[in-house]
Amino acid sequence: MKSMLFILVAQLNAGGIQTVGAYPTLEQCRDALNVAATNVAAYYSCEATPVQGTWQRKDSRYAIARE
Repeated sequence: MKSMLFILVAQLNAGGIQTVGAYPTLEQCRDALNVAATNVAAYYSCEATPVQGTWQRKDSRYAIARE
């Protein structure tokens, strides 16, 4: 079984990068992205990362949602 975790990442206008949260689904990450984008000026993205199971290069995926 393969599992994904979606990480909400903020690239701050001041130049830093910060992890905002981790979510089990892309939809939850996108919802959090929309809320965060209204509160703090930064570039946000939801990035997928494997957390369980045997992964091969062909299985890797990069999911992104931008605001």
